Amino acid sequence: MSLFQVYARALRYLGSSRIRVSMVVVANIVLAVITIAEPILFGRIIDAISGNGDVTPILLMWGGFGVFNTIAYVLVAREADRLAHGRRATLLTEAFGRIISMPLAWHHQRGTSNALHTLLRASETLFGLWLEFMRTHLATVVALVLLVPTAFSMDWRLSLVLVVLSVLYWFIGRMVMNRTKEGQASVEGHYHNVFSHVSDSISNVTVLHSYNRIEAETRALKGYTEKLLSAQYPVLDWWALASALNRMASTISMLIILIIGVFLVRAGEIRVGDVIAFIGFANLLIGRLDLLRQFATQIFEARSKLEDFFRLEDSVQEREEPAGAVDLQAVRGEVEFRDVSFDFANTTQGVRNVSFTAKTGQTVAIVGPTGAGKTTLVNLLQRVYEPQQGQILIDGIDIAKVTRKSLRQSIATVFQDAGLLNRSITENIRLGREGASEAEVIAAAEAAAATDFIESRLAGYDTHVGERGNRLSGGERQRIAIARAILKNAPILVLDEATSALDVETEARVKEAIDRLRQNRTTFIIAHRLSTIRDADVVIFLDRGRILEQGTYDELSALGGRFASLLKTSGILPDEVKPMATVTQISQHA
Repeated sequence: MSLFQVYARALRYLGSSRIRVSMVVVANIVLAVITIAEPILFGRIIDAISGNGDVTPILLMWGGFGVFNTIAYVLVAREADRLAHGRRATLLTEAFGRIISMPLAWHHQRGTSNALHTLLRASETLFGLWLEFMRTHLATVVALVLLVPTAFSMDWRLSLVLVVLSVLYWFIGRMVMNRTKEGQASVEGHYHNVFSHVSDSISNVTVLHSYNRIEAETRALKGYTEKLLSAQYPVLDWWALASALNRMASTISMLIILIIGVFLVRAGEIRVGDVIAFIGFANLLIGRLDLLRQFATQIFEARSKLEDFFRLEDSVQEREEPAGAVDLQAVRGEVEFRDVSFDFANTTQGVRNVSFTAKTGQTVAIVGPTGAGKTTLVNLLQRVYEPQQGQILIDGIDIAKVTRKSLRQSIATVFQDAGLLNRSITENIRLGREGASEAEVIAAAEAAAATDFIESRLAGYDTHVGERGNRLSGGERQRIAIARAILKNAPILVLDEATSALDVETEARVKEAIDRLRQNRTTFIIAHRLSTIRDADVVIFLDRGRILEQGTYDELSALGGRFASLLKTSGILPDEVKPMATVTQISQHA
C-alpha cells in the first residue's frame, strides 16, 4: 500500500464521528487562515511605527487575533483529544471482538501474542494519526496552499525563495523515505520478535523458574533488542540527516530573504514591513514544512504497523458463514463422519477417509499414538477446521451448512487444560451458559463434585481462580470445567484428555463427575489412560489419521491387534489373552 492509501484507510475509522471530526477540522482551518494574517499585520505595525502612522487599530486587531487563536486552539485541541481517545477505545473493543471471533484455526496459525501485539501497536498508531489529522494535518496543508499565493501577491521574488525551500523539503523527505523503507519494515518484524519472546516467557514463567532459565531468557531478549536497535539506528540516522539538511535549507532561505529584502527596500520597491512580513512567512512556512515532514515521517513509520493490522482486519472475512447457513436446532446427538479427510499444510498429520457413526447417547472413545489425529477429529466436529473431503453430519444435517454459533452451542468440551479465566469460580462456571442463575451454578458445581473445595474457600463461589486457574489444584480446575459443561447442558460432549494430568485419586473423583455428565449425551472421549474408556460403547483406534480398528472395548481387547497391544503395554491386558476371530481388523491401507 502507498502512504496515501494507508493514511486514507486510517481516517476511515473516524467515519462514525464524521460530524464532530468535520467541525474540529474546519475550526483548525480557520485558525490556519488567521495564522497567515498575523505576519501581514505585524508588517503593517512596523510600517505604521516607522512612518509615524496610527498603530492602535492594527495593534488591537493583532492582539485580538492572538487572544482568539489561543482560546480557540485550546478548545479545538480539547475536542480533538476527546475524539481521538474515544475512537481508540472503540477501536480496541471492536477489533477485540472481531479477533476473538475468528476461527480457532486462524488463531493457531497466526499466534495469540502476534495478534495482540498487532492490535495494540496499531491502536496507538491510529490514535496518533487521528489526533494529528484533527489538530494539524489538514490545517497545515491549507496554510501552505494559502501562504504561497498570498506571498506572491506581495512580491514574487521573495516568494520564489519560499517555493525553492518547499521543493528542497520535499526532495529531502522523498530521498530519506526511499532509503529507509525496507529498514522500517525490518524494525516492525524485530518488534514482533521482542513482544513474542516476552509474552512466551511470561506465560511459561513456571517452567523458566524450574529449569533456571531466567538469565538465559533475559540474554535471549537482549539479543532480540540488539537486533531491533541494529535495524532502528540506520533509520534514525537517515532522519537525523534529513533534519539537518532541512535546517540548513531553512537558514539559507532566511538569509537569502533578508539579503534580497535589503536590496529591494534600498531600491524603494518594497517597504520594511513587507520584509518583516516575509520573514514571518518564512518562519511560518518553515514551521509548517517541519509539521509536514513530521506528518510524512509519522505515516511512513506507521505503514508497516498498519498494513499488518489491515491484513488482520481483512482476514476477518474468513469467519463469515456460508450463504444460507441455518441454525442447528433440537439436536438429538447422532454424529456421522462420512469419508472425512483433512491434512495440515506441510505436514503428514491429519485424518484420512474416516467414516463412523456415533448413535444418540453413545460414548465413543478415540485412542491411538500421539499425532494419530485424535484431537483433529473432534476439532473437525466443532469446525475448528473444515474437512477437505467428506462430510460430518449431526442428526443427518451437514455441519458445513449450519452456523458455527449454533453448532458449538450443541457441543460442550472439557479440555485437558481446563482453560479457566482469571475471574471468580461463579464467572468461570457461568461461561457454560450466560445468564444462568446462582442456583443453577451451584447445582452444576454439585453435579461436578466441586462444592466441597469451593465452600472450603473463604470467598466461596466468589473466589478468584488466578491466571489459568493457578490458585486451584489440577483436580479442582477440572471439576470447575466439568461444572461449566454441565451448566451448558449440550447434547454432545467432548472430553479431550480431561483426566490425563490428574493423579489416580483425583482422577477417580473427576471420573465420577464425568460419568454423571455423560448420561443421555453423545460423548467423544480422547484418552491416553485406557482404563478411563472401559464404559465406552465404541472404541476407535487411530494411527496416522486412519481408523485401524473399531469395535467395543472387549471386542478390541480380544482381537489381538493394535488396541490389545496398547492395553498390554499399559499393563491392563494380560499377555495370555487369546485373540478372537469374530471382529474384523481394518487395514491400515484401506
